[in-house]
Amino acid sequence: MANIEKRFQLLLTDEELSLLKKEAAMRQISAGELIRLSLRNEITHKSAIDRIQAIKTLFQLKRQ
Repeated sequence: MANIEKRFQLLLTDEELSLLKKEAAMRQISAGELIRLSLRNEITHKSAIDRIQAIKTLFQLKRQ
């Protein structure tokens, strides 16, 4: 596991907190680790989508 060095405060609704705790328990990880995993997955996923879109745009420009 990574060395955790920074603190970040996040406010959640009761419903969000409940969902977070249930999912973390189901995966047998802490709520904090689930948030960190979710953050990394979202950024990686977004980055991949951006790269695919850029390739599509370049391909379309080449065809013109």
